[in-house]
Formats: sequence, C-alpha cells, structure tokens
Amino acid sequence: MVNKPASQKTAVIIGAGIGGLGVAALLSADGWRVKVYEQAAGPGGRAGIWQKDGFRFDTGPSWYLMPEVFEHYFELLGEKRNDYFQLQKLSPAYKVFTETEAPIVVTGDIEQDSQTFDDIEAGAGNQLKKYLKNAEQTYNLAVKYFLYNPFRSIGPLLKIEIFKKLPFMLTQLLQPISSYVNKYVRRQVLQQILEYPMVFLGTSPYQAPALYHLMSHMDFAQGVFFPKGGMFKVIEAIESINKKRGTELNYNQSVSRIVYENKKATGVLLSNGDTVSADIVISNADLHFTETQLLAEEVQSYPEKFWSNKVAGPSALLMYLGVKGQLPELEHHNLLFAKAWEQNFKQIFESKVWPDKASMYISRTSASDKSTAPNDSQNIFVLVPLPAGHSEDLEQYAEKYLGQIESITGIKDFRERITLKRLYGPDDFTNDFNAWQGTALGMAHILKQSAMFRPAVKSKKLTNLYYVGGNTQPGIGLPMCLISAELVYKRLVGDNSAGPLESLGRSHG
Repeated sequence: MVNKPASQKTAVIIGAGIGGLGVAALLSADGWRVKVYEQAAGPGGRAGIWQKDGFRFDTGPSWYLMPEVFEHYFELLGEKRNDYFQLQKLSPAYKVFTETEAPIVVTGDIEQDSQTFDDIEAGAGNQLKKYLKNAEQTYNLAVKYFLYNPFRSIGPLLKIEIFKKLPFMLTQLLQPISSYVNKYVRRQVLQQILEYPMVFLGTSPYQAPALYHLMSHMDFAQGVFFPKGGMFKVIEAIESINKKRGTELNYNQSVSRIVYENKKATGVLLSNGDTVSADIVISNADLHFTETQLLAEEVQSYPEKFWSNKVAGPSALLMYLGVKGQLPELEHHNLLFAKAWEQNFKQIFESKVWPDKASMYISRTSASDKSTAPNDSQNIFVLVPLPAGHSEDLEQYAEKYLGQIESITGIKDFRERITLKRLYGPDDFTNDFNAWQGTALGMAHILKQSAMFRPAVKSKKLTNLYYVGGNTQPGIGLPMCLISAELVYKRLVGDNSAGPLESLGRSHG
C-alpha cells in the first residue's frame, strides 16, 4: 500500500452490492478518496428493488437477521441506524406449511414455540430449549472469535474460552447438522424447521456442519425483523452515507479489466476504454468472475482449476407476483416444506435435477407494509432453491410450483388471482451478476468452504487487491457481507484481532 496521508489514499471498488458500498463507506469515513463502479443502473446487486404497476419488490434478501451486526456497522461510521430506517420485529416470525401437517407458526417467543414443539412431539419443547442454548453458545463464540477474524494469526484463537469449548465445537464440526438435529427431535417437520436455515447459507443440512445450528439462535431467540419500507432501505442507507462522506458512485459503468504492474494493481480499465488509477482495488464482483475474467492468468489467486472441485450454493427460481385480494393464509415470511426433504437436497446438490415438488420460501411483504402493493392486492415473492449450473423452462416450472403453493396452503384460486408476474432464474443470475454457475448465493458453506477455509479478502498475487462479498470470508448474507467489508478494512490497517473493530483509523492488535 502506498505510504501517503490518509486523505490522499485512493481506492477503486468494483460493484455496488452491500459489500462494495459497505467497504466504500468505511474507507471514505477514514479519509480515503473512493470511486465505485457498478455495471447496473443503481446500487444493491442482488439486494435490489423492482417496481411495477404499484407493486414494490425487494429483489433478493428478505430476512433481516443479526441486527447487532448492522448496529455495529452504523456505529463504526458514527451513524445511527434509526436515522435511516426503522425496524419492526415480526410476530409471528414465520409460518410453516407441509404436505402432511397442519400449518405451524413460529412466534419468536421461546416459551410459546417450545409449547408448539411439545404439541407436535412429546418432550420436544425442552429439547428445543437445549438446542437453542447450545446454538446461543456457538453463536456468541462465532461473533467473538471467528466471523470478524481475518485469520492472519493464530494468536487471537489461543484463548482459554476456546480451549474449554473445543470438545463441544469439535462434535459440531465433525457431523452434519441433519444428524445433530436428529438427536433432539424426531418428527420430520420439527427437523425441517431446525434445518431450513442451511438454505440461507447456500448448502444442504446433509452437508453443512452442525456448527451452523447457531442460525436457529437468530430466528428463535434474537427474532426476525423487517426494515420499514423494505430491505432496500438498508442499501439506500449505506448509499446515503457514502454520498455524505464523499464517495464517488458511478452507475451504468462496468469494469473490463484490473490493471496491474509488478505484482501490484494500479487501477481498473472501464468498458468505455478509460483507465482509473488507484492505490488499492477492491472487487465486490463475483469472485470467480473477478479472478478468471478481470485478471490475467499469471495473477489469479483462484484460477479456473481452483473452482473445479468447489461446491456452489443453489441457484433459484424467483417469482415476483402481484395477487388480487386478501391472503390471510400467509404471514410475512412463510416456508413450504416438501415431504421428500432429503431427496430435494440431493436433487439440488448431487443429481442437479429441478424437483417436481420443491421446498420453497414465500414472502408476503404487504402483510407488514401495505405500501408495497396497491389496495386490495398482495406483494408475493417466491424463492425456489434449484441446482446451480442448470437451466430449465421457467414458465413450465413456475406453473408447477404455483400449483403446489395453492394445494398445500389452501389458498383458493391463487393462480387465477395473479395480476403481475415476473420470473427470474439461473441464467438471469449469470447475465446480471456474472454469477459462478448461476448461483443465487455463492460458494456453499460446507466445512471446507467455511471460516479460514473460505477465500480470504486479499489477493495472494497482487499486494493491493482485495475482495469483498459473499464468496469471501465470512460468507453469505447481508450481515456477512458487511462483516466482509470490515475484514477488508482490518487488513488495510493491520488489525489481526478476532472480534469487531472498536473504531476506524487505527489498529487494535
């Protein structure tokens, strides 16, 4: 890194997803001159917005989890999250539909949810409490020692607390979460409720280490929140902070090459032929695309052969639907589980077949925010996880999955009441985001692709090239991408500590 006063240091960031915007704001707040180049017409990447005929849809992420990560990020910038958007805690948190059971409501109140588990399986309520107690321990350890850890030194991990918990953690690392959950509850629907968060991590409960049961701490104990106005409010907030701090945001401008000399990035070549010089380059573009398309082969840290044995997270069929009338059957968040649960995951990750009966997620944002749909209409977002790297006819499968929703939820005339429909599939993820294998999420969180085994935020070949986003440490999801932004900043200031930063502008060890 060039030794200049902070006010003169320059950074170019490729991509204005939450990771790119997140690190841009940190650097601008620390006195850097920052330029962001985004090929799309606006910010957000997968966490974008689409509006038509009075409907407003968040195009991607729709669960606001780990609220303390967002609060910490805003505080780092000397900002208050409340000044940008308000949070509503959802109650109920979500509703579960299956092919064989009556619908189940998860409230986010542990006592009430334990009773629900007990009503389905005798003794399952206490088992849920034990499960969540362990999940909380694992979650706290993860935040304290792993998620914010750049893994530059073993020192921050040489703690008595970690050594004491080592046997506990090893039992969770060396078995899949499906086996771990089976020790607590036996009824399939209860297992599904505890296993479904693995989809958020782009993986299967039959492959994800049991360590990730920490996810259940988020929705059962911390609760599920909704930013009033929609998830895009988060993007707008960070974009606004960037503008306030002087970040130069350039939309509708794509990067065609990362320019380098003597093992050091010197800037980027834009698709219009202009070259932009900088002291550092940070890519928020898809990591596979960054490495194999934006970099010459000799300076690729993760060349094509690296990806040949890596596991991609699922792609998806997304449906943005405007539906006439009321839908009291649906809450804000809804999960629909197919009985062929294990087979579904094998189809997604092994045989690469689009399932006839799928497990899926359904959001009715208009349940919490009526401004997202016209009067007497509902805003419905459907996400069906699908195999990466494989496309089929979207209309044909959409019709099949919409019929499944209709039959399992009991909604009358659901398909006939659809007045607006937009379908988005694997090819769209490739075309819009240069997504590796058309994945909707990124690299799956199996053990060998998690924590220190996930690509680091810094290039191995160019001394001043960094990466931010879901394919780098710590991983997938909006809060993880904000932590990724912080990890880039920590690398720049030489902070090798395991936990969150206390402030900007200096190293904390």
